[in-house]
Amino acid sequence: MRHLEVLVVSKDTTIPRILNWKVSTVDTIEMAIEKIQQRPYNVVAISNKFNLIDKVKLSQVVSVLSDNAILVEYTDNKILAETVKAAYWRANKPSSQSNYLDNSFEITLANRINLNK
Repeated sequence: MRHLEVLVVSKDTTIPRILNWKVSTVDTIEMAIEKIQQRPYNVVAISNKFNLIDKVKLSQVVSVLSDNAILVEYTDNKILAETVKAAYWRANKPSSQSNYLDNSFEITLANRINLNK
């Protein structure tokens, strides 16, 4: 099973856990930049305890180095898992414009309509 990966940037010493996610933690912005350069992450979560300059620096680096990474700020370790999952699935939810056909009559009809165009 392929795990989603999150990089947590926090000054706290506790190691957060997120079910079914591979979690990496760093305590400085510079270490986070090094990690992002080494491997792609699905989500980068930064604690709100960092100052605005550090948050902007990390935001700019994430946008340049990783096209698909989502940067999210969290306030408390207790809600980190929910914050990360919500941000990821908000950005990667299946398209609502896709139509799924569930029986053979609809599939045959759709194929004939598409062939006649």
